[in-house]
Amino acid sequence: MILHSLSELILSVTAFAVFLIFFQKQPIYGRLIWGVFLITISITSLLTVFWYLGLEVLSPVVGSLRRLEDTLGPLCMLVGTWLLVSHLIATRFTFWATIGTGTGLFLGLAWFRLNPLVQVVQPLCIVIALLIACYGLLQRQKSALWVVIAMTILALSAKLRLGLSPSAAHDPYHLLVAVSAFCLGKAVQTEGRLLFK
Repeated sequence: MILHSLSELILSVTAFAVFLIFFQKQPIYGRLIWGVFLITISITSLLTVFWYLGLEVLSPVVGSLRRLEDTLGPLCMLVGTWLLVSHLIATRFTFWATIGTGTGLFLGLAWFRLNPLVQVVQPLCIVIALLIACYGLLQRQKSALWVVIAMTILALSAKLRLGLSPSAAHDPYHLLVAVSAFCLGKAVQTEGRLLFK
């Protein structure tokens, strides 16, 4: 449990630090979209640490936040990637449409008890984000290369989580997601720069 708590704490601190360091220069609605993705990861991991340390009352909250992290989070990541690669500025409508769609997806899957479909949302969003990043690579965007690296690491972490037993995949999954969050921060930092001049 100590190792699980440590990996969760590393993920929580990394996701929060990446948001604070790399995303502050983003326009407000773009920053909020990325913030929902990263802060959801951070809060879920932090509450999971407390749950591992003996606060059993947090069990239903952690379960709900994990489902939210697996539905709303990837959708925000996907929209954020599209905005980053296409050099668009998020509007209020974009933000609320993303939040509404992700929340509707979360509530719909929870209401109809379609838990296996929750596991499909993140890999689907990763594949679409990879395709968007490949489009950015065709335009020689440095940020697109960072997105490809981040999505590849996220895909590997999702494969680990789905393919291995939960106890064996737990720590590597969280460490890979932390590295992926850092790569997404670097993608935002290098926005507008070309790969080869």
